[in-house]
Amino acid sequence: MDDLDWHLVELYYVKNNLSLVIDKQYETTGQITGGMHNLHFQHGIYIAGHGGLDMPYLDGELPNFRGCMEDVVFNQREILASLRSYPGFKKVYEVSLGCNDEFFAGEDEAINFFSSRSYVTFPEWKVQGEGLLEFALQTGTQQALLLFQSGREGDFVALEIVNGLLKARVGRSKSNTQLSSFSLISDNKWHIIQLKFTGRYLDLMVNEQGVRTLLPLQSQPFVSEGPLFVGGLDNRKGEEVKKLELASVSRKSARGISFKGCLRGLETNSEKRALKNALVSKDVAAGCKLQSSDNENPFVMTTENLLWSEIPLSTTVPEAGKPFLHHASSYFLSLNNLEVQEGGRALLEQRHMNVDVASEDLGIHPSQILFKIEEMPLHGFLRIDVSPAQRMEEAFTMLDLGQGKVWYVHDGSEEPRDFFTFSVSSKNKKEMPLYLQGHVPYVFTITVLPVNDPPVLKLPEGNLLLVFENSKKRLTPNIIHVSDPDTDSLSLSFSVLGNFNSDAGFLENTNGPGKAINGFTQGDLRDGNIFYVHRGHRNSRILLRASDGELVSNTVVLRLVAVPWDFEVAVRTGVVVQQGGTVLITQGNLSVEVNGEPHKMETRYAITHPPQFGQIQRQGSRDEWKQVSTFSQRSIDRGRVQYHSTFQELQLENVTDHFKFKVNIEGKISEELTFPITVHWLKFILLKNVPLEVRKIGRQLLNSDHLQAVTEGVDVTQRELHFKLLTPPKKGKLLVGNKVLKTNSVFSQQNIADSKISYEPQERPREDTQDTFRFLIVAKHIESKDYTFRINFEADKTRIIVTNRGLFVKEGGGKLITKSELFAQTLDNQTFQYKITKSPQHGKLKLVNFSDPLGSRDNITAFTDQDIVGERLMYVHDDSETQHDEFLLVASATGPGQEGVVRHLDTEHLSTEIKVAISVDLKNDEKPVRVVDKVFHVVRNGQRLLTLADLCYHDPDSDFDDGQLLYTRRGIPNGDLVRATDLSQKLYQFRQEDLREGRVLFRHRGADSARFVLFVTDGVHYTSSLLEVSVSDPYVQIANNTGLVVQRGEDSSLTTTNLSVTTNQDVRTDHEIEFYMLQPPKHGRVLVNHSVSHSFSQHDLKQGHVIYRHDGNGNSDVFNLTVKVKEIYIDVGIYVRMYSESHQHRTQILLIKTLVVEEGKPVKLSRGRLQAVHEDNIPSEAMFTVRIPPMHGYLRKSLPEEGSLGADAKSPLIFTQQDVDDGDVLYVQTAPDQQQDRFLLEVVNGFQAVNGIEILVDIVPKRIPLEVQNFTVQEGGSKALLEDYLKIPNKYFERVDCEFVLLKPPKHGYVRNSNFPRVKLMKFTRKQVENELIYYMHDDSEELLDNFTIFANSSELGKQSLPRTLFVTVESINDEAPVITTNKILQVWANSVTEITRDDLCAEDEDSSPQDLTYWVTPPSNGHLALQSFPGRSIQNFTQAQINKGQLVFVHTGAMSGGFNFQVTDGLNFAPRQIFSITARTLTLSLEVNRRLSIFPGSLTKQGEPGSAVTIEILDFLFLNIETLCIHGCCEGFH
Repeated sequence: MDDLDWHLVELYYVKNNLSLVIDKQYETTGQITGGMHNLHFQHGIYIAGHGGLDMPYLDGELPNFRGCMEDVVFNQREILASLRSYPGFKKVYEVSLGCNDEFFAGEDEAINFFSSRSYVTFPEWKVQGEGLLEFALQTGTQQALLLFQSGREGDFVALEIVNGLLKARVGRSKSNTQLSSFSLISDNKWHIIQLKFTGRYLDLMVNEQGVRTLLPLQSQPFVSEGPLFVGGLDNRKGEEVKKLELASVSRKSARGISFKGCLRGLETNSEKRALKNALVSKDVAAGCKLQSSDNENPFVMTTENLLWSEIPLSTTVPEAGKPFLHHASSYFLSLNNLEVQEGGRALLEQRHMNVDVASEDLGIHPSQILFKIEEMPLHGFLRIDVSPAQRMEEAFTMLDLGQGKVWYVHDGSEEPRDFFTFSVSSKNKKEMPLYLQGHVPYVFTITVLPVNDPPVLKLPEGNLLLVFENSKKRLTPNIIHVSDPDTDSLSLSFSVLGNFNSDAGFLENTNGPGKAINGFTQGDLRDGNIFYVHRGHRNSRILLRASDGELVSNTVVLRLVAVPWDFEVAVRTGVVVQQGGTVLITQGNLSVEVNGEPHKMETRYAITHPPQFGQIQRQGSRDEWKQVSTFSQRSIDRGRVQYHSTFQELQLENVTDHFKFKVNIEGKISEELTFPITVHWLKFILLKNVPLEVRKIGRQLLNSDHLQAVTEGVDVTQRELHFKLLTPPKKGKLLVGNKVLKTNSVFSQQNIADSKISYEPQERPREDTQDTFRFLIVAKHIESKDYTFRINFEADKTRIIVTNRGLFVKEGGGKLITKSELFAQTLDNQTFQYKITKSPQHGKLKLVNFSDPLGSRDNITAFTDQDIVGERLMYVHDDSETQHDEFLLVASATGPGQEGVVRHLDTEHLSTEIKVAISVDLKNDEKPVRVVDKVFHVVRNGQRLLTLADLCYHDPDSDFDDGQLLYTRRGIPNGDLVRATDLSQKLYQFRQEDLREGRVLFRHRGADSARFVLFVTDGVHYTSSLLEVSVSDPYVQIANNTGLVVQRGEDSSLTTTNLSVTTNQDVRTDHEIEFYMLQPPKHGRVLVNHSVSHSFSQHDLKQGHVIYRHDGNGNSDVFNLTVKVKEIYIDVGIYVRMYSESHQHRTQILLIKTLVVEEGKPVKLSRGRLQAVHEDNIPSEAMFTVRIPPMHGYLRKSLPEEGSLGADAKSPLIFTQQDVDDGDVLYVQTAPDQQQDRFLLEVVNGFQAVNGIEILVDIVPKRIPLEVQNFTVQEGGSKALLEDYLKIPNKYFERVDCEFVLLKPPKHGYVRNSNFPRVKLMKFTRKQVENELIYYMHDDSEELLDNFTIFANSSELGKQSLPRTLFVTVESINDEAPVITTNKILQVWANSVTEITRDDLCAEDEDSSPQDLTYWVTPPSNGHLALQSFPGRSIQNFTQAQINKGQLVFVHTGAMSGGFNFQVTDGLNFAPRQIFSITARTLTLSLEVNRRLSIFPGSLTKQGEPGSAVTIEILDFLFLNIETLCIHGCCEGFH
């Protein structure tokens, strides 16, 4: 809707349905609940705003509408037909006819402020410590408020025009900072303005000429709050701003302070603001054509100069916006505004309206130039002292102006401007130019100078005020009315004169109850805060006078008479509410009258008996409703008292509710009264409960034609009307969408209407049947009785109904197949033929004939319904050990089963496939069978475990566990069977599981050879056997030795299939059978667990850990072993034969990946990083050789072999792919501070080699590789710490969010987060650096170098960087003024040349060198200044450096006292002007001692003796120095 196009909006309300239609196309609907079919417009109709209406449902922050409306029709009545306000009927505020151009103004279009009350408010200028505002303006106004933005806690930023200059002000926490520009802007020319402030500085720039001032240091930054005012203020904000003492805002009134002129290009923080963004605008227009000042125009005022928005619509000016005069005619008429005081009069003279006819040779006399008034002034009149005929024509001549006959008289209204239109013509009969023929209208503007009028005080309702005895009476503007057109009402105050009878009562303010007051403001009166409190005598009076701060009003006397009173409940209508709803108790339902009239006394209602079916509730300060026992009439009037129906059960009868109460007013209590409450009880009506008909499988929709409920008494929407499921259906599922409804599930009438409820049967109905579910209706937490819904099933007559329950048969047995186990049928009794498509695998189907056994048939392929019904079909199991069987068949309809039944047309194709599953109950019918039958060998008088290798049985029954076979032994002639864990416990029975777990031990005792009987059973069947025991000395025998066949140069595993031994000793584990290398192979090696070993065990053989590795030489090999079992040894030789393939293929390198290693740590070469394969090789055949070892580490094997401890040129490391796969090859990193390494491999598969396999190694540093970069910052400025300044260049640290910790903070600044600018940081994160949130802030000192030390830390990796120091170069800003540190009076000798040193005159500047400090001086009054090198040449300026070097001298001439004025500058800043004083004295020498000196030749007189030689030398030296000093003018102290 905010596209500046016209839209048609229609809002319809019918019953409880609401519909909103936009442009006849877009429609949205809704429903209003609560049963309120009629809308009551209690507070009226509001268009485009809520006009201060305070109701709970209104959002106070919602702004008023800005834009254009037309044809606003409510129920066929045009609302905006008239825009006049009618008291009590219609109020119109800031609405005008027509659609203003400002709504269609573009972003770059200027804003024209043409009234003294013009202003625009924009959304808040977002300021968080820093802000920038830019715009251009054109004005001739000398004084006005230009911009105002308020902040929190009374802070503000203002920009105003004062005496034609811009002045910026920032108010913060009782401090006030001002900054003025030096450029005049009130010259009707365009000027570009920029206002910027930070936490420390305020900058104002006009046309690229800027000024700056320092802001006071604050603990909190400036934070904006509220809208941005441009051009002026509204009344409310004006009252606030008056207290700030702005130069452009009068303390008396904030009216008339607005800016007049044009403004464009407004940007706040670089965001454009135009009229389309405005929140409020007043007296502004789009576009700007202002060319000159308001009061001076040397030429005619055309319509380009006239602000047409101030001209009433009745003014008829053709073609508004275009000039009326053309070319030369534009210069004949000169108009200057007339100024008149409010309510006064002023003479209209030729200097205001002058026709220049000198340039026209027309011969016209001033009396012939006629000014005819086309339209008289609106706020005054013209008094013309001319002839009656001329007065009738409302005209005057140029001569009348010169003779003072035309006066303008103002009517005293408050309008700041008036005007009248006129035309100019000539009485001369000659032909005149077009502009003197009276056809062109002109506008003359009159400026009204406001005059402060005193307020006028009235008593509209009379001077007698009746109050109730001992009560309070609110004083309102209807009782005491003050008017002052030129003063804002909130600035008016009232004074109570004299000492009115305090015994009768007093005035009080609700802000200080009980305290008498002698004055109050119009605001307090308007807000209803002022009361008269009666306490004694009946008669009293109050003398009142109003003041606007300067002038006082007339005095009025208000007489007060207290009268007795009583009250009664005048209105007690009761309320009507729906069950479960709420209803407000309003003034129209319950109110009290005092003495038969409405009153304002405090009235309270105390509930003595609460309602039975609900609660009386009052709305609290947080808008929550709570049950109360008392409430006030004020709460009722404010709509804060309600009755809430809480009864949640069905009410079968129309009973009513009520509550009883008493009224208390000022201590008077009424009798108990009853307030009736009518409740519309909720009733449920089940309109439709039609059974659902189900004729086929699949979901069936349940819609409103099947189930529909409604309510009576209470309006309940379909969405709020619910069904609660008590018992779900049994033969199907009830669903809402795809969700199955269960017991206590809920669905709504809306779900039914939206076709979301469905019923899904579990299976096809075989016959006509019925399903049901029980439910009840729920609304407003009220439940109905329970109902039953039925679902009727109608079976499909032609659908095949299959019975297939499977078969259960005993192993080897048979089973008759009956109709209850397998059958196909239809409801129309079709007959079926069954064709077997897959026969059973572990049995057969046969047809039997018990009456004629010869008629039986085996392995049938088809049968009929009659075969099943006649119980002739049988399945016979084949007695195998199988538990499951199955067969497949196709049942096809062959025809009607009864005579007279018509066959369906589709019966030809009526068939179905059936799979019949058969479960076989196995029986134990097999005896155990011995599978290991050996002689048991044992050491004489020794013992040995009896295991499955010596004795083992198997039970052919498939479902039997062989471990459960039970062994029972009889007597043993030569020993016993005992438990292996307890030799004292003899075993007579044990299970085969005990043999497997090594729990049965045979102990020899007696003969060397014997047999004993063992009985074995599976629980049903028994078998017996003999176990022969053979006793001998301990031995070890070779049971198997096949030798090895190995591919040339390859490996071959040696396992128990190649080599095994037997023994009669008690060997519990395979580790006890050991093999030792007696003679190693010549052409290979024997490896155990991939390493050379000279021994291994039988366990290693079984696990495949023993490998023969061929070295590629010879066609055969042999190695000899010694077998050791306990203390018995036997030797064995293993023969090895080699073979080679005729076709050799190149090894392929499938995988080479870069290794990643931590600095100083090892890493494995795993299969995932290096893989070489060959189609005919095993991994151990791929041999890798290191050709170029790594530079910054070495390779080693975790289980080192000979010659493979490292990698160097002499002994290269060799390993296999198997070593890599097993993780036995490691790269060990050694060299510090390296980022990458590499090494070169060669792989050989026995015949061919692959060269140049390069393995790259990325080294992850032990420390975080932090690199820093120095940076430069301006003095007092800040610089973001970018990623370039704190760089971690290693790719393995790219995603690591580490911390940067300041080890040594800056000395002349600090590090801060831009979100928390005043917090000094000692650490920050890498992510904050990436987001450019971290800044270095210089402390504005004059130090040009700074540094801080930092290191990176990652707690995730447990790593840190080395400390790094960042050096900061500070670009000096010359912002300090020189300071005079020494200025002493210089004392010189008369007519001397004296050096001026830094002890006499010195200036210092923190940001400037002595060479840059220049003294500008006036000529001294008693001499001149010069350089020591040219003392005769006078100079007017010099530097501090010249003083410091002793180059500046003063040459005295003339007066004894004098000096010079000087000022020191650093080229930009100046020190205050000072005076350097110089005084001179005359040099006088006198001889004080002149005695004769007597000495002996060649003698030396002692020190201190008169005339001694030492004394002479001292005197000679002394006078020499005196003479020298006097030459330089320093003889002070000698006379």
